Amino acid sequence: MLAHKALKADIVVIADCDMLAARAAQIGVPVKILPFQEDHTHQHSGDGSLTVLHHPLGVPAIAGKLDVQNSRYVLQTLTAAAQGCIDGKFDAMVTAPVHKGVINDAGITFSGHTEFLAELTDTEQVVMMLVGGMRVALATTHLPLKDVPAAITQGSLETTIRILHHDLVSKFGITAPRILVAGLNPHAGEDGYLGREEIETINPVL
Repeated sequence: MLAHKALKADIVVIADCDMLAARAAQIGVPVKILPFQEDHTHQHSGDGSLTVLHHPLGVPAIAGKLDVQNSRYVLQTLTAAAQGCIDGKFDAMVTAPVHKGVINDAGITFSGHTEFLAELTDTEQVVMMLVGGMRVALATTHLPLKDVPAAITQGSLETTIRILHHDLVSKFGITAPRILVAGLNPHAGEDGYLGREEIETINPVL
């Protein structure tokens, strides 16, 4: 558990303090909740404590049971983390998975973290990148599969590639990035016999 793992970072958890304490007790892990202070700066020692910026749940949470009444709580924690980064209080944010269906069931239009954070920061064009053994940037985000071809235009693809190139250089320190662009159709369209997006959209941009 995070409370018992030393890290070379100053960790702040944004959550409901009572919920965290109850869940720790439920799984038998001792944890000491420390309230977040604005001048809080120390490495996370793994001594069993967690610094928590408290945001109250809408209703008590039951482990494993989703509740639309806590949808706004989820978005409030995301907003607090993002705003903390914008204001310079935090250096980065790490998010947990969210259930998009439950949030929408609460009457809140929500397609994912990416779009939510883009709207919060007035960002017009976003690029989602998955980083593991490879760095994979996505040409679209959170769309039904049937809508993907129409969403990939020459303009959007060029912007995505330019953002990707810029950030690989400036944020990842790669002076000469080698960017490969996957085809949309099987066998990259097979010269137009399996789709023309490569011929009409992707190749001209490249």
